[in-house]
Amino acid sequence: MNDQTPARHEGVADFRAARTPEPFDRVDFGANQRHVPRLRRLMGRASPYPGPIVAITRCWVSRDSGLHVFASRFLDFAVLTPEHLVLCSTGFFTRRPRRRVLREPLNRLMILPRGPRPARSLRVVGDFSHALRFELRDNADSRAFARELCERTRSEPGHRPSLAGETGP
Repeated sequence: MNDQTPARHEGVADFRAARTPEPFDRVDFGANQRHVPRLRRLMGRASPYPGPIVAITRCWVSRDSGLHVFASRFLDFAVLTPEHLVLCSTGFFTRRPRRRVLREPLNRLMILPRGPRPARSLRVVGDFSHALRFELRDNADSRAFARELCERTRSEPGHRPSLAGETGP
């Protein structure tokens, strides 16, 4: 090698191979692995999200209402980080992640599993106008996502103080 090449890269033909990956880069997300770089760009505010991703899945997302059969559904990417739940919508023809539509802190969410275990349908209640329903696929990624989401959020309604700081009775 020439004299200007740094000593730490001697003997390495590709400098990208010399970089040691972070532990969360080694997590296998199965079929969603190819979408991880785009999802990281959408999850971050000004730059790609640098932190760990706990789970990724694709699920049908709709408003949770009484006549759920008639609700419009969207096959979105749901990404779980240690701090947030992020939903990214998909492009119509490409089915690739296109736009971030929800980024909610986990401490503001309440998850209610619907149906028998393992839950394939989740009701997500938060600080947004209507509760959401996630209908998950029947695969290992979706089951892992549901399990992690239920473990990291509360599953029963709790009392929250109002914005004025009153705790109430």
